[in-house]
This record gives sequence, structure tokens and C-alpha cells, in this order.
Amino acid sequence: MNKDSFSNWLETHTDLQQYAIKRYSRAIEKLPSELGDYGLQRITLFNLADTTFIDTILNNPEFKKKDTKGHRMYSTALKHFKRYIEYFYDSELQAEMFKEEQEFEKYLTVNLADVSRADIEDKPENKPKHRSVNNKKVWNRNPKYASEAVADADYLCEFDNQHKHFISKFNGKNYVEAHHLIPMQYQEQFENSLDIHSNIVSICLVCHKKIHFGLFEEKKEILEKLFNSRRERLIKGGINISLDELYSYYQD
Repeated sequence: MNKDSFSNWLETHTDLQQYAIKRYSRAIEKLPSELGDYGLQRITLFNLADTTFIDTILNNPEFKKKDTKGHRMYSTALKHFKRYIEYFYDSELQAEMFKEEQEFEKYLTVNLADVSRADIEDKPENKPKHRSVNNKKVWNRNPKYASEAVADADYLCEFDNQHKHFISKFNGKNYVEAHHLIPMQYQEQFENSLDIHSNIVSICLVCHKKIHFGLFEEKKEILEKLFNSRRERLIKGGINISLDELYSYYQD
């Protein structure tokens, strides 16, 4: 992040005139030299990785006094800058997640699993490892588990086994996709791993897209059927939630 990228963001994402964009960009560049006057640490704002310090500045009594005299120019600039930080790091996180998803799906399409139900044991597993991207955890997933879960479902959609859209050129099987019923992004809320066979369902690409991008009312039926079919297996895997709790993960 720097002054120029902040200016470009303001130009793209706000209706501000050029004079205001230059004014706010200069304010964010200049403000660190004044932080000591407010009893705050002097740091370069463009190096911030989250918005916590921005709130600290905005709530500082001495800053508020000077800001009022300056017709709230600094606070307005900081509020825009806060949105810019959130946008910048959320975009980077989403790019990382998309890259991982592409690699995950690639593994599933080219690695045909050969498993029987006897090979899969539902039991609690320790939380997987994770890496941090912009202070947010990205949990590792073992694509082998997903490949085995899809094979265990005989490459059929677990919501409706009549959903057969096309044959995969990689394995000659009905094309389906693996989906973590309880999304991995909520792993922090659970003591045991969510990356287990019982939490991975096989669904057709239409159902998968509907779960991710459809209206909540349109995906409830899919979620309910998948949950009811996996409830006992999830409990064996150390995951015990209600249907309403599952719904809450898909209502954003």
C-alpha cells in the first residue's frame, strides 16, 4: 500500500473530486508526523495490516480537537483509508483462497480414488495446520480425503443422484465436486478437524454453485438433505451441530 494506490482506490471506489482525492491522500501521508502530538506511536499508516490503529486515532481526544478545527478533514480521510485497508487485504485473502481452491479442484479431477466404504473410518481428528494471510487463518485441506469422499459417493450428487451433467474427461466418471458441508473457514470454532470424510460431500456443479452463490431460501433444501444424511457420521467425527447452526454458516 502507498499514497498512489490509495489515490487510485479513491478514484475508483468513491465519487470524490480530484482535489479531494489529493487532499485525503496527502493527509494520510502527513498524519504520522503528528501522531506524537496525540500521545500515539508514530508509524507509517501505509504499513498497517488492519484497521485497529485507525480506530485508536479516531477515538483519541486530542486528535478530535484538532480534527474539529480542521473541519474534520483528517477523520474523513481516515475513514476512507479504513475502507481502503479492508478492501486491500480482503482482496488479497480472496485471491489466495481462489488459488488454493483451483489447486484443490485440480487434484480431484486428475486423481481417481479407489476406495471402499470399509477404508473410511469416521472418528475425530486433530485440527489441521493453517497459515496466516493478512492476520486471517487459511486452514490446510487434504485433497486425498475429498477424492476418497467423492469416490465413496460413487461420483454421484448426494443431493440428487439423478443430477448428471457430463462425464469428466480426466477419469471417465460423472463429474461432481467435493464440498465441505461445514465450511473450513469456521474451523476455529471447532475442537476437531472439519477436514474429514464425514464433512465432505459429493455434489454436482449446479448444486455446488447454488450453495455458494444462490439465495439462502434456494439452498436450504440442499443443506437440510445433506445434513440429515451426514448427521450421525459428523457426530462420530467429533462434530455435533444443529441444522440451524449449519444454516447460519450460509446466511452471509
